[in-house]
Amino acid sequence: MQQRLSQQHRDDLQSAARILVVEDDRDLCNLLSTLLDVEGYKTETSCDGDDVVARVAQQRPDAVVLDVMLPGRSGFDICRELKFRRETNLIPIVMLTAMQGKDAEQSGLRVGANRYLNKPFEPDELLNGIREAIDHRRQLEAGRTHTAIEIQMNSDTRNREQLNDLLSELFVLTPLSEEEVGQIRYAALEMIENAMEWGNRRRSDLMVTVAYEVTDDQVKFVITDQGQGFDPKSLAHAACEEDPCKHMCVRETLGLRDGGFGMMIARGVMDEVRYNERGNQVTLIKYFNGRKKQPA
Repeated sequence: MQQRLSQQHRDDLQSAARILVVEDDRDLCNLLSTLLDVEGYKTETSCDGDDVVARVAQQRPDAVVLDVMLPGRSGFDICRELKFRRETNLIPIVMLTAMQGKDAEQSGLRVGANRYLNKPFEPDELLNGIREAIDHRRQLEAGRTHTAIEIQMNSDTRNREQLNDLLSELFVLTPLSEEEVGQIRYAALEMIENAMEWGNRRRSDLMVTVAYEVTDDQVKFVITDQGQGFDPKSLAHAACEEDPCKHMCVRETLGLRDGGFGMMIARGVMDEVRYNERGNQVTLIKYFNGRKKQPA
């Protein structure tokens, strides 16, 4: 185990940090509480999932350690609701589970968990995860970020309904008009679909990550796939203003969905559309102050 922080260092960094531990195994719950107390945190505990959302909203802990398998509500459902509420969105959540495999981990990440630990875990894994999550929250707050969430999903169509619900709920947090909200949601969904379809080629083993952030002056999406990437300036199949249907024969041959307007829609709706050098990550930004769009 790594060397513990000095008492003075713990007091300086963690004296105000309150951690809510939600774990139905009372022995483990007490053990986690003792571990965190020794590290200088102030801990509270709960062994039931039913009242966690209301309790967090009222008392606003600095972080939540959340078990997946709980009586009442599951940890996944609790995490989803806390991350979709403005007043609790930035509270870090470290999820604990005895479930094994990628499906369990991806379920936690899909609903915005900041860290994910499989039982059994080392004490330092938990402590480092909490410390990093709290530090990240403080950085977000210093930058006047109001909402930040990251989701991962498989490259299939089953996630579209869930993702659409997410965007509808999160966009309530912006000062944009209903029309602008609808346009941005549509543009984001199109670019996410592009990442699944063209980036990952619908491979179920490849993930798409969507990071979403609202600050005082902008809303930003960063959409990343695990594919090989491409040059967004040279796409023979893509729609263009001069001939928006020229891509259709290619898409029909490849058996891909109708459309192909994702990039064109995004550039028409968002103020900035930027790809990374590899071409597997796109950043979409909409400013609230009416900043002019960048050249296409």
